[in-house]
Amino acid sequence: MKPKSKASIIFSRLNTTQNRILMKTMLLCLFLSISFAVISEKTGWLEIDWKIIFIPALLVLQIIIIGTALKNRYKKH
Repeated sequence: MKPKSKASIIFSRLNTTQNRILMKTMLLCLFLSISFAVISEKTGWLEIDWKIIFIPALLVLQIIIIGTALKNRYKKH
């Protein structure tokens, strides 16, 4: 049998159900942020600083990480 490469081993560890849900959540949040910024810019309703467009996705990531850590800490054995 052919030995697995390091890249495929790392990818298999990252490609879990929980990580896929996390990535989909972050991508959805990023898509909504960019959509809101583009619509606001086109209509002139609000001026958006494009440097801070990634902050909502990072906040969602932090909330998920903290929630997972708390859930694991207080898990009943």
